[in-house]
Amino acid sequence: MGTLSYLAYRAGHSSGMDPPSNLSYLHTPPVKPNNYSTVTRVAKENARLRPNQELFIHRELDGSRSSLTNASLYQQADQLARFLVTQGIKRGDVVALAGPNTLEMVIGMLGILSAGAVVLNVIITVKTSLDVKALFQLTRAKCILVDCGENNSLLPPVKTMLENCNVQTGETSQDDKIKVIFLRKTDLDGFKTTENLQKILSQSIDEVDLPHVYPEDNAIIFTTSGSTGKPKLVLHSHFDFASFPFSLIPSTVDYELMLFNDRPFGWIGGTPVSNILRSETRIFMDPSVSMNTENVDFLWRVLEEERCTDALLAPFVIHDLIELPQKDTKDRFMLQHIFTGGQMIDNYYTRIIGKFCHEMAIVYACTEGTGITLHGPIDRTEPLLAGDVGPACPGVEIRVVDPQELPIERGLTGKIQIRSLHLMKEYVGSPELTKEAFTEDRWFRTGDIGKVSSNGHLILLGRESDAIKRGTRKVYPAMLEFLLKKMESVKEVCVVPVPDKRLYEEICVCFVPSGKITPDDVQRYCEQNLFTENTVDSLGEMPTYFLQYEVFPKLGSGKPDKKAIQVDASQRLGLTGVGASEN
Repeated sequence: MGTLSYLAYRAGHSSGMDPPSNLSYLHTPPVKPNNYSTVTRVAKENARLRPNQELFIHRELDGSRSSLTNASLYQQADQLARFLVTQGIKRGDVVALAGPNTLEMVIGMLGILSAGAVVLNVIITVKTSLDVKALFQLTRAKCILVDCGENNSLLPPVKTMLENCNVQTGETSQDDKIKVIFLRKTDLDGFKTTENLQKILSQSIDEVDLPHVYPEDNAIIFTTSGSTGKPKLVLHSHFDFASFPFSLIPSTVDYELMLFNDRPFGWIGGTPVSNILRSETRIFMDPSVSMNTENVDFLWRVLEEERCTDALLAPFVIHDLIELPQKDTKDRFMLQHIFTGGQMIDNYYTRIIGKFCHEMAIVYACTEGTGITLHGPIDRTEPLLAGDVGPACPGVEIRVVDPQELPIERGLTGKIQIRSLHLMKEYVGSPELTKEAFTEDRWFRTGDIGKVSSNGHLILLGRESDAIKRGTRKVYPAMLEFLLKKMESVKEVCVVPVPDKRLYEEICVCFVPSGKITPDDVQRYCEQNLFTENTVDSLGEMPTYFLQYEVFPKLGSGKPDKKAIQVDASQRLGLTGVGASEN
């Protein structure tokens, strides 16, 4: 979901059409007909029509800058694709792609697609490198393209991955082994004769024919975060991306788009495919740069130097920008829009408006369903309700259902389901999981909990799997987190379950203060704002435990690591092994 998604949403949703009933159902009609095309075909047209447009601009922490034009991207990807064909890669084969955010990775991705193959995104860390073998086996990957990054920064996890996978190490072709291709020259023992992109680009292979690629062909496999268990392999086709209603520039755009987005290429929110399809210049850097709060001033300088018009920023980056001293933000440069999402966004984040951007929008998306809703433009004239993610994106249907999967009335809390032409095709290698993910009417079960407001917005309240099971009652942490985020001097809050012998689980509030505040203060605030009397179980949603933290452990996405916080809270309270299993 990017800038054009938002701008086209504004054009398509201006009619304000209401559903014909009071049921929890939302739908925004598509703003344009489906684009029955492929990523490769659009890339070829971009190279023909706008050959010199800088499509991808890579900025690094040392200030260096490199870029790919439409023409250079297409030419290099086309050459790589022909080489893959000479290596036996056929239409529909799976080719893995592993590495950081680099221009070489963009070439690798488009090269795989141009060869008619399917991209398997592999996120490499030392922790996950041992798990890649299972992904290769499940997808029957024939080849892997690897980028070890500048100065071989990813060489240790790449070495571990290759040592634990059934890969080809010599010059002789071995049909039962996965071929390795490096996207830059890499001096790795056992792979010194392995092909690399530089050598491939110098070969004369123009006579090699490329296969025809069709809209329904498989295109990209994304891995889910695994936050709710073992990661799943989510398969999307070319059509899923190319036909998304806001893939084309709407007539309402009156400026040249320059989008900053440093989300990992292997995530659906960071895939370069979106930028190719929209012919939208993207400025990016390695995500590790923005993860470090000390780099926020450098990040903003890059946005200004590149004259970015819009940016997709993680909530923690917005937080860092808001906390910048006033002297660092006196220049008049501002973005047109800042987009964010991935966690609950409340009124705190609207402080970015008028200081770093003219308008702000909140994105709700998932790997299986791409864009779902978009809330914006948001200004500071009215308080932002935490969890309000706006109306449905064009072409998307949303409904909220009860435990029997029957639609419920607006205002009631239930399970969120979505339906559109752009949903995933399947979970690769998991037909049972795929079947469980959809209803008979092809509604996708998101696993999220929420409700539809009276003004036709979706209010996101959390994950089904996050529900705390206290006695016979389910308590959703997000509801409590909404309340506690309104409390002054609470910087971050995370509500987790801890074991209880009698009730199975109890509620523990973990918080990071931004001022002088104690656990007793937070408890009193809850007592003043939560009802316990005349509730079904006389407890309501009142937490039992309150713990203060200096800082939360974080996931790679920048979100609080709830599982780690839950384990730590249980240990601090002396409740480990009490009875309830850790979620």
